[in-house]
Amino acid sequence: MLLDDRYPVLETLKAQGGTTLYRVEGGWVFFFEVKTPEDKERFYRYRAAVRRLKELGLLEAHISAKPGRHYVFFPERDGSRKAPPKEALAALAPLGFGREHLAMAEEGVAYLSPWPLEGEHRVRGKGRNRFLGVAPGLLLLALGLWLFAQGLYRYLNPPEYPVPDLVGKTAREAFLLLKDTGLALEVAEGNDPTKPKEVVLAQEPPPGTRLREGRTVRLVLNQARLNPLPQLQGLKEEDAEARLRELGLRVEKKAWVESPEALGVVLGSDPPPGTPMPPGSGVRLLLSQGQGIGATVPLPKLTGLFREEALFLLNAAGLQAQVEEVPSGAPGGLVLAQDPAPGTPMPPGGGVRIRVAVRGEVLLPPAPPSPPEPQGRTVHLALNLPPEATGRQVRLVLLDERGEQVVYEGPGQEGLRLEGGYRVQGEARFRLYLDGELYQEWAP
Repeated sequence: MLLDDRYPVLETLKAQGGTTLYRVEGGWVFFFEVKTPEDKERFYRYRAAVRRLKELGLLEAHISAKPGRHYVFFPERDGSRKAPPKEALAALAPLGFGREHLAMAEEGVAYLSPWPLEGEHRVRGKGRNRFLGVAPGLLLLALGLWLFAQGLYRYLNPPEYPVPDLVGKTAREAFLLLKDTGLALEVAEGNDPTKPKEVVLAQEPPPGTRLREGRTVRLVLNQARLNPLPQLQGLKEEDAEARLRELGLRVEKKAWVESPEALGVVLGSDPPPGTPMPPGSGVRLLLSQGQGIGATVPLPKLTGLFREEALFLLNAAGLQAQVEEVPSGAPGGLVLAQDPAPGTPMPPGGGVRIRVAVRGEVLLPPAPPSPPEPQGRTVHLALNLPPEATGRQVRLVLLDERGEQVVYEGPGQEGLRLEGGYRVQGEARFRLYLDGELYQEWAP
């Protein structure tokens, strides 16, 4: 056995009151079991007595007070029967130690014992440093006590294991990493449709935390339940689009047919309602163009034109224009989007919404002033566009209880800075779209 990785044990001499005496190479070690406040007081009183003898120059010793390694090492010295010096007894008396605790050497004190020594237990000489008179039965008892103490120490001080990084691992990988650590595992269900099923989404405690054997690591395991497509039939076109956006879905295509329903009412969807849909999926809508409206005009493509050109085409087709101006990094007056989509059959006098860039610099203005609202608050935006935005059409919107507000729309560029402050009502979220697909959503 090796004490503190430095003292090879040659023999266990005695164990008493939670303290064990070992003969090691080059001397003796009194090793203390410190588990209670009483144990700590006993060790520190003994350590103070050893230090007083060292300060008087009567003793050589090495003291350790590290957790789980409370001991004092005394180097091997020739024994002597001479009486202890008076200054040694005077220094020890306030701490409860006396003549009966001292083993003398020729050049001073050989060691200080935490228990009284009998006369035959003094050190006799170098190479024969044993406690004389210890019966074989007592040695066996001491060995048994030491083995018991070691088992008790391991029971009270189980080994510690670092918690591995499990986020992103599969359930099987996480189990194998924890299998041989002695740590318990507790699993809860999570839902993130953007990540694979059976992947760890979160863990507690975090990676690197050291836990004792038997402690619990808690994992959140992804079940990846997809959102079912809601029933859209009977909704107005703009209401259906808003509902899809709330679920992280988008309108992929629109088709128009003559029907008894009012113009713009949803007649059906593809896929049908109830279909599980991952975020960002596209939905095709079948819309009513009314009944008995006569000849229709296919809506021309307006995006990429300037305001005057788009208004000229709509006027020539007999359609009404609704212009929405949005801040953008695109040239002023450029048509950024249109609704309905190009090719949609439009009745004479039908309305078309177009979004037009109003300035060429990216400085997002505050939201238009509105009447004070009891629960209103201001949220702030500070965003650098990601590398994926380069060369793609960017659309940034703010949603709250009042609906959707476009805060930026135009061509994307990596690192482009978007900043602004906005007044919102209730819960608010920002959504960033790249080429019409939801890229990121967050709450301010």
